Amino acid sequence: HSRGGSDETARVRLNAFIEEYANLAYHGARANDADFQVELVRDLHEDTGEADVVPQEMGRVLINLLTNAFYAVQMRAGEPDYAPTVTVRTRPLGERVIIEVEDNGVGISEEVQRRIFEPFFTTKPTGEGTGLGLSLTHDIIVGVHGGELEVESELGAGTTFRITIPAVASSRDET
Repeated sequence: HSRGGSDETARVRLNAFIEEYANLAYHGARANDADFQVELVRDLHEDTGEADVVPQEMGRVLINLLTNAFYAVQMRAGEPDYAPTVTVRTRPLGERVIIEVEDNGVGISEEVQRRIFEPFFTTKPTGEGTGLGLSLTHDIIVGVHGGELEVESELGAGTTFRITIPAVASSRDET
């Protein structure tokens, strides 16, 4: 995968950074679809603090995960008593930070979960996805940030993507 942009690492206040990108993703979705309705819940732990990230790349990750979550909840639109909800959550974990994007959308089958980070794999209809979004997201989290990306999902109940990254850059970046 090729990436454009700066690979400069910067220390960011993680909650403020996530808030900014959550707002960008939400307003982008509203601009693309006037009927877009979802509750965007922010569960940002006050002790999350700062993290060393490549801002442009981490921003791409957040936009992609939130856009996918918005897509998943819109797939359930029209179900009786359904309230589309996407939650972005942070919490500290020792010298690491956890970021979660959770939705109560259509969910992902176990078979698809096994392949979801493969390049060019997509479940979206032709013209709606390239199959690069989650593959690039995985590469950015694992390769660029030295973190982990996991998915948990249940069909008909929703999906959680969990990012775990170091709060401080690893020594390999300090050369």
